[in-house]
Amino acid sequence: MKAAIIFSFIVMMCWSCTRDFTNLNTDPTQFTKASPEAGILAAVKNLNTQMANYNTSKYWDLGHLLCQQANRYDVTDAGLWQTMYQGVLGNLQQAELNYGKDSAFNNRVQIARILKAYAYSILAGNYGPVPLTQANDPEHLSAIKFDNEDSVYSYVLSTLKDAAGKIKLGGDKMAYDVIYNGNLQNWAKFANTLRLKIALQCMKNMGTVATDHIRDVMSAETSTIASETETAKMNFENVNGNENPYFVKYIKGNGYFPYNPTATGQAPKLSEYMLTLFRSYSDPRLSVYYDTVPLANRLLLTDTLTSDLDDSLRVVSYPVPYLGQPKAGTKLAGWTNLAGLADVVGSADIKSYSNANPVIYQPNRPFIMLSYGEALFLKAEAAKLGYGGAMSPEQYYYAGIDANFAYWGINSALRDAYKARDGIKWGTKGKGFNNYLGLVNTDIPQDDNYKIWTQRWLNYFPDGGFDCWCLERRTWVFNLPPHTNPGGNATYSPNPTYSDVPGRASYPVSVVNLNPAGYQGALEALGTARIDDYDIYQELHFAKHREIPDWSNANATYDYAFLRKWYGTSIQSLQAAAEANGFKYTISQTYRP
Repeated sequence: MKAAIIFSFIVMMCWSCTRDFTNLNTDPTQFTKASPEAGILAAVKNLNTQMANYNTSKYWDLGHLLCQQANRYDVTDAGLWQTMYQGVLGNLQQAELNYGKDSAFNNRVQIARILKAYAYSILAGNYGPVPLTQANDPEHLSAIKFDNEDSVYSYVLSTLKDAAGKIKLGGDKMAYDVIYNGNLQNWAKFANTLRLKIALQCMKNMGTVATDHIRDVMSAETSTIASETETAKMNFENVNGNENPYFVKYIKGNGYFPYNPTATGQAPKLSEYMLTLFRSYSDPRLSVYYDTVPLANRLLLTDTLTSDLDDSLRVVSYPVPYLGQPKAGTKLAGWTNLAGLADVVGSADIKSYSNANPVIYQPNRPFIMLSYGEALFLKAEAAKLGYGGAMSPEQYYYAGIDANFAYWGINSALRDAYKARDGIKWGTKGKGFNNYLGLVNTDIPQDDNYKIWTQRWLNYFPDGGFDCWCLERRTWVFNLPPHTNPGGNATYSPNPTYSDVPGRASYPVSVVNLNPAGYQGALEALGTARIDDYDIYQELHFAKHREIPDWSNANATYDYAFLRKWYGTSIQSLQAAAEANGFKYTISQTYRP
């Protein structure tokens, strides 16, 4: 309840951290000055609320974790820029300016610096060049310099190291700490683990600067996140004004089906590619990440099954409990194999696709910033690169899977069976299904880096949509299908009818209009030949180069193998499932091959 009170108070600040805080640290003989807690907590809430809202509008789509109703690759700015510079960095900077020289506030200032570095890592990962050295400086209002991407990441890495090192465990604490409840050691662990994460991301563009940070963090591994209790997360409450943003949008807003049966808006859906991946490796997380489709709306699948009693085959139709919404849901003109066939798998009824598990919409569900599971996958990659660690890369990898399964409450028998499958088991390669158009597949190479990246990706559900996007651009770990209704800046692309994953977000119009000199500097730092920053495939420095396929004339052919044999290969297994789950099936043909 204390958190709710302080958050209600923060909301009234309306981005400012220099207003009259009469109930916090007020000296009646001095001018009123906000306590650092007020600015830091405002920044934390503004940051995580915006990241959650961007998941629902952008990052879930970019990461293929969930599909929005509009189903777009929209990378135009929708408030992130303003929130970061005013509601996050503005508050943190005030805490640093007001108390940076006062030893009585040392730890709170270091926490502000850690959060500031975290915010800048998000800005750089979205846009590339951003204002840093002249940001929120009243001497630079009409012509604010954009620092290049490498400079921003260098600042992030050095600040995280310095701030973590300056935290004094016996020193001051925040009166209200919604992330670590006053545990200063965990703040230092968060900073060090975040430093490892950013250094791994920046190996391509930062070279030895990045690898030196990786080696430094791994040499002091006890100073990183090492248990679930050390996960960095912001807590929410079932209290008006402090509920989880997903709950506020999809449940409390009362405008989305199925949470409001009469609503026209549709809650986000399981993506078709993610379903294909889960089906390829019999991943038990399908049933904890996503919800089953109501029986009346399920796709009727036509399948061919054997019998345990004779050598005849049965052609059967039965409803499948899960279905993913495709990104390539509209036929392109060059896909001649699909002429005269339906545009999408299943029906046009959006209700036939699976929703997210309602557990992620609970009002008091915390927002995960950096988890224990992610920390283990980061260490697995660092150890595989030869930068040390207390365990082998394989041990970190399996521990990461264990941590993720434990977080979701999946039993050890299912976990261990999953870890033993080819493509999941260390040192093996996996043969996955094709997506429903046969354009891409979910194979996992023998290279164990891909296993680490795949599991890290899956660990990001549901809060890490931005991290999925960063991981995709850095590694191209997945062979993702094209998006045939991309939106955003895809209309500026040479092939506006489809899009691969965008390379960056575009700056808001306010930057173009109010800071033209800074904007031109940003274009130069990006290295774009355009007069704007609307190239959907503009690569940031940390990203791996990728040639975009010509999807317009791809050999698309419907392939439903990833759905077939849902309940097993025999008619008897289907009968048992129908009795247990209350659905009906029909046999249209019996024949002997």
